[in-house]
Amino acid sequence: VSSISGTMGNAGQANYASGKAAVVGLTRTLAKEWGQFKVNVNAVAFGFVETRLTAAKEDGATFEKGDVSIDLGIPEQMRSLATMMIPLGRAATPEEAAGGVFILCTPWSNFVHGQVLNVTGGSFAGMTS
Repeated sequence: VSSISGTMGNAGQANYASGKAAVVGLTRTLAKEWGQFKVNVNAVAFGFVETRLTAAKEDGATFEKGDVSIDLGIPEQMRSLATMMIPLGRAATPEEAAGGVFILCTPWSNFVHGQVLNVTGGSFAGMTS
């Protein structure tokens, strides 16, 4: 599993983006190495997906470990800007994100190999409004 951050980069997330870029490179390398054994190797790169980590920071979700409390989420203004980058106009649900993984597990994708399937709502297309 990768992220569009692995191919587009993401300001302030050099560690995350470089890790996801490594997944893309590993996917393409393993596809070349394992194709001869009839093993399909692909990755799914997600865009903005609604999770507890991407919910509005203003919702007040926190993660607590011992005496430390960490606020979770993204400020609503940033969420709005991120949504403007998605032609479908919204973040994916977890179920929609899982659809990308599911399709690669079906016989219909038997000849899909060495690919990165972007499940992004079209966000590579740029701003919509």
